[in-house]
Order: sequence, then structure tokens, then C-alpha cells
Amino acid sequence: MKRIESRWARCFTVPLAVFSFGLGGVAWGEEVEGQLDFADRVALSTPVAGVVESLPVRAGERVDEGALLLALDSTPFDQRHRMASAQIEGLSLAAEEASLDADRVQELYDRTVGSDSERALAVIERENAEGERDRVRAQAALRAWEREQSRLEAPFDARVLSVDAAVGEVVSPQLTPPTLIEIARADQLLAIARVSADQLGDLELGDEITVSRGEERRTGRVDAIRAHGDDGAVRYDLAVRVESGEGWRAGQSITLTLPDD
Repeated sequence: MKRIESRWARCFTVPLAVFSFGLGGVAWGEEVEGQLDFADRVALSTPVAGVVESLPVRAGERVDEGALLLALDSTPFDQRHRMASAQIEGLSLAAEEASLDADRVQELYDRTVGSDSERALAVIERENAEGERDRVRAQAALRAWEREQSRLEAPFDARVLSVDAAVGEVVSPQLTPPTLIEIARADQLLAIARVSADQLGDLELGDEITVSRGEERRTGRVDAIRAHGDDGAVRYDLAVRVESGEGWRAGQSITLTLPDD
């Protein structure tokens, strides 16, 4: 249903400033400039082909977890599921009857009344009947899965970033599944800055870092540390997950205050 694309890596110009406070010149920490980006950016598509019937969201809209984003016309999925389900009862009865016949032939064989060939044929009939019943059961389960996959629902509270489909459009994912809806987490953002190994220090995933935007400060946690080789010099994209809050948007400039060593 879905594929997750990690797109938070960016190239930043990182001005640095070291701040001191108090008579003793105690270092409060180094600050690096960065940018807010979307958290958990996800491109959604359907693994089944069909015609878009419903598209109840627009780009920029905020949706709750489980909200319907897109639905294909359910008619072919419903009919294929009904066709497979309708065969199950009859094939189940046939399998039960074939099993009873096999048991009766086995009883006759045990009493030396039946022949080897009769017993073998009865066993083959039973196995064929049970196999056909199980095949159709599996087919019905597959058709039910296809029907479920014809709907895209928000996997979490999200912001709709783009809608790349239209009602009536034919979706065919046989080769490369098309991106139909792109979303990102609505309640969180990533604050990203590029730092050196010395600036990174002993930071690890999950460590707390202060994120500032203007006069407002929030506490976030290190979500990812990605290494980059720039002209032979290794630097790191430091991504800090932070609550979005009012007025905080992807693309805004922020400052990360790195902890002292």
C-alpha cells in the first residue's frame, strides 16, 4: 500500500556560534542553523488496479488516522469476491461427501471386500475435492484482500502534501505503482542541520536537543544521524523529531542547540 521515502536530507549552509554566559564564561552549548522538514513523509498507492471513484481530500488538508484518502470503484472487487465465496459451500459439501466415500471404501477394503484400485480412486477423489475447496477458499481470501486494498486510509494523523489522482482515472500498478497521495505526519516535524563529527560529539539516537524558532523553544529527540562525504570530509545530517505546534511549518529556519561535551 505504501512506500516510505526518506527525503529529509538537505544541503545547508551552517553558520556556527559559540555562546558564553556568566563571569566564568561557562559554555551553554553550540548552536547550528538548520531547517524544519516533514516527518514520516509517505507516498501512498494501491497494489491493485481499478478506477478512482472517490477522492475526498485535498492537498494541505489535515486528516485523522484511518480517514479515507482515496477509493477505487468497488464493483469489480465485490463481484469477484462474491463469485469465489459462492463456490465455497458447494465445494465444501463435495469434499465432505468424498471423504465419507473414502472412509466407506476403506472399511470395505479392511474387510477384504474392496480392491486396491477402488481404495486408491476414493483417496484421489477425496484429495481432489478437498484441494479444490481449499483453492477456492484461498481465492475468496485473496479477493477480500484486494477489496480492502482498493481503499487508501491515513496510517496516522497526517497532513496531505499532494493529490496526484483524479476521479475516473485508471490506476494500473503492474509495472511501477504510481504515487496517488502523499502525506506526512501532522503533529511532528524534523529539525535538520548538517554538522561535523566534532559538533556531533557523543550524540546518539533518542538524545534530547533544544530546537529554537525565533523566541520559541521546544525540546526534541534525535531521530536520525546520516553521514555524508563532502569533498572527502565526512559531515552528518542531524534530524531531531519535534512536536509541530502552531506556526511551525516545514521549510522554516530553526536553530539546534547542541549539548556540551
